[in-house]
Amino acid sequence: MSTHTPTCCRCGVKLTTSIASFFNLDIICAPCAMDERQAPGYQAAHDAEVSAIKNGNFNFPGAGLSPEDIAFLAWRRAERKATNPPAIVAR
Repeated sequence: MSTHTPTCCRCGVKLTTSIASFFNLDIICAPCAMDERQAPGYQAAHDAEVSAIKNGNFNFPGAGLSPEDIAFLAWRRAERKATNPPAIVAR
């Protein structure tokens, strides 16, 4: 049995649950998935995945992230970090 705790491919948090990205093969956390749904290219990525599955391609690697999507997702991560700083643990 592995004791490795996987982390989100986008923000690095430890995962207790995970979601597969519609853009690529990244395994992401729920907050990153919510950000992804707001990205400029999300609908096209979602539609491409649905089309691939309807055509029998169950191993579709995703439509990829455009420069605009990458910038948007980086901005959202920075916003989340600024409004939700990590807790300081007293020793």
